[in-house]
Amino acid sequence: MSEIESYYDKKSRTYDVEFDNLYFKVYDTVTWRYLEPYVPTSSNAIILDAGGGTGRWAIPMAKKGSKVVLLDISEGMLDVAKKKIDAEGLQDRVIIQKGDITKINYPEGAFDMVLCEHALFLFPDPSIVIRELVRVLKQNCPLIVSASNKYVAALNFVPKNPRKGVALLHGQYHFTVRSACRLRRRTYPEVYLVTPNEFERLLAKNGLKVEKIVGKGVTMPLRIPPEIFFKRDYSRNFLNEILQIELALCEKPDALGLAGHLQAIAYKV
Repeated sequence: MSEIESYYDKKSRTYDVEFDNLYFKVYDTVTWRYLEPYVPTSSNAIILDAGGGTGRWAIPMAKKGSKVVLLDISEGMLDVAKKKIDAEGLQDRVIIQKGDITKINYPEGAFDMVLCEHALFLFPDPSIVIRELVRVLKQNCPLIVSASNKYVAALNFVPKNPRKGVALLHGQYHFTVRSACRLRRRTYPEVYLVTPNEFERLLAKNGLKVEKIVGKGVTMPLRIPPEIFFKRDYSRNFLNEILQIELALCEKPDALGLAGHLQAIAYKV
């Protein structure tokens, strides 16, 4: 069993709970805003949700009318997904498959859209993942993929350990995924990050035409302290005010360096 598989098997029972806070409410709002318009609605269309975990995005995509293949390496995450899919009555639209997104068991050009959300950061060589996602995508169809921003991660180290921030910028240090599970540190997967320019070049060199890259978490975490943005109890007015700023900045190319995460919309050419 791989380190990533073991980690997410143990994490699966609490995974969805970790997204129930202000930060991820903002993150998810931006994600869906720049995902929904590209989701096919035809019942003949098929989407790949690569590394889709507990079905956080497979379920809303399937509700739009197309079929979704939910592919993930973790049996635990897929077990949670199956319960949610059954509860939604979407068994006929979501196909659950255990597998590695670097070796997808589908032929070239099998999918009308591919989503890879919150998974690319787990791979030291993201090109391996992108090439495989492009391979199974139909010509002129969209890939929606997210990455974690190296700049914001490095700046997070400044208050306590600026040397680690410098090492991270130069690829000499990789921090690990933290977990609520009681796991030994050696079982935590390492996190691999890119700058906005590196992300765009990664996509272009693997046969993709980038339509846009948007920022997610522009307003956090460098500008709002963790005790606020990790809160599960927040006012609707405060959320709406944060979202107004977030949505005003997320599409501006010169603001991408401020975003904790990056989401690209690109097409196979």
